[in-house]
Amino acid sequence: MQVKDSRIPLRHEVRPFFQPILSLQTQEIIGYETLGRRIREDIVESLGPFFKNPDIPEDVQLLIDRHLRERAIEQLASTQDESLLFINLKPSWIYRTYKRTGVLPTIELLRKYDINPARIVIEVTEEEFTGKLQELTQIVELYRQFGCIIAIDDVGSGFSNFDRIASLQPKILKIDLNILKKSAIHAGYKALMQSFSILAAQMGASLLVEGIETKQELHSALQVGARYVQGYLFSKAEPYLQHKDGFKPMLKEEMGLFSQGEFQRNRHLSVIHQSLEAVTQSAIRILTAEDADQLIEHTTTTVTENCIRIYICMEDGYQISSNYIRKEDAWNKDDSYRGANWTWRPYFISNILMMNLQKQGILSQVYTDLDTSHQIQTYSCALGDGYYLFLDLLI
Repeated sequence: MQVKDSRIPLRHEVRPFFQPILSLQTQEIIGYETLGRRIREDIVESLGPFFKNPDIPEDVQLLIDRHLRERAIEQLASTQDESLLFINLKPSWIYRTYKRTGVLPTIELLRKYDINPARIVIEVTEEEFTGKLQELTQIVELYRQFGCIIAIDDVGSGFSNFDRIASLQPKILKIDLNILKKSAIHAGYKALMQSFSILAAQMGASLLVEGIETKQELHSALQVGARYVQGYLFSKAEPYLQHKDGFKPMLKEEMGLFSQGEFQRNRHLSVIHQSLEAVTQSAIRILTAEDADQLIEHTTTTVTENCIRIYICMEDGYQISSNYIRKEDAWNKDDSYRGANWTWRPYFISNILMMNLQKQGILSQVYTDLDTSHQIQTYSCALGDGYYLFLDLLI
């Protein structure tokens, strides 16, 4: 008589649960990630350990996964809810199944239950993948052509690489919260987090931060440009779909507090703007490097304490002035930067154009300073006659 392996659930014991994903744009639930649960004697257990156990045959895991997937799609089809459904698929499973059968079972299920594929987000999960990336990309493209949305899960947690992200061209990057948590205390992780934000913007993708458990983590997600959030702060995975506006009051309140905090944090900008008005209208006309330095020396008496560096460039990118650097409440002059060209920085030309169009100063995104490794922003404004003043500000 064969003894049943207790690690392997029976089909009637497993069912999909749904964890809401919220849009910070609308403050509504826009979708759900479907997660597997095992129910025995009214005790609910995560199927995560089952799917991660290398001792359980992959074919057995795949059968349970497909059963869960069908039950989730069937439940979605039976409701009037128009939410998205996020489905996790391992790259190796997608790759081997299609190579062996030429069939993508998820697409067959969408046809069977007449689900609009635009409501399905295919999350390509984090795992080491040893197949050919080009072939995986071609298979994932079949989901995209069918109308599904492509996402990459747990970006930055271990196996992800920019090659895979660039090749699969996802519309959603799902960020591992551990990076976000570490970014609050470690400059390197903060830079990495910002790189994902920039990458998403450049690719036309959206950031989804999962694992949000506290309001502070929600604010951190807002700071890095998350469009979507998910986590226990809102809801654990439940066996049912929830009202789409259920978390709107809390989100509106927290987003309002976040906005107030950001305006308060940047209140010094109005002081800087007012103090620079007198500078930009001064009688000092820049003809030489010495003129530029004289104007900066006049400026140092008016700027706020978080200003650590001041310099003047021409619109062709060449720095005409010295660098004026604040150290221990004193300003030091470094004329070695005269003649340096800054057009190699990708934002320089666009900022010059922006200032010319808007006729006012602008503030850069937060970035890490090359010399000090501090997190800074640069405030820049036009001085007239093709000269521009730059102030580097600690945040």
